[in-house]
Amino acid sequence: MKRFLRVARWLLIALGLGVVGLFGTHLAFRPDPKLAASEEYRVLSAYIETNLTGESHDLGSRNGLVVIDGRTTFSGQSVNSNKFRQYLSLLGRAGQARATIRQLRRSLVFEFWAANVCDATLERRFQLPARYEVATEQEMKLYPSEAFFARFPSSYGALTFSRVAFNRDLTEAFFYTEHLCGLCGEGKFVYMRKTGGNWAVADTASTWIS
Repeated sequence: MKRFLRVARWLLIALGLGVVGLFGTHLAFRPDPKLAASEEYRVLSAYIETNLTGESHDLGSRNGLVVIDGRTTFSGQSVNSNKFRQYLSLLGRAGQARATIRQLRRSLVFEFWAANVCDATLERRFQLPARYEVATEQEMKLYPSEAFFARFPSSYGALTFSRVAFNRDLTEAFFYTEHLCGLCGEGKFVYMRKTGGNWAVADTASTWIS
């Protein structure tokens, strides 16, 4: 029994040191929060703009209306409404995304986990070549009813985004997004890089598609 308690104690100590080490890594590689909050809208705007082609499975048309969920989220399609379980699922799927996105560093995945512990409210700070609206929680609850499309005519459904994680110098970004468009849609992780002052998608990892 004493031996078991000693082993358990050392395991707890090792776990505690591991948590402290991860937290220290997070602080060491974390970007400036104020700069990251501003850059977040540039990243998401660049992602949306590139996909406004009007083609099937893209995010809409420049002649239509872009609808963005006003709260960051990471499981719009999840049947399980328990936030804690959804977050645990996100942790696992983000780790698996590294198998597809080879350029994705562990430090950026860890920053993504930390950034998405809490939801955030998105503001009208997107820069898009199309009309857009930031939907309220009540409006998002209407999806996918006729009332939703009556409220947002000429839209291709709605877009949801997680918080965006950045590397320390704000040249790499990683986030999760879902495009909800009735009978079609997709959920995926997106890895973007900033080159010459412009953000562009470097790679993605799909989690579901219909």
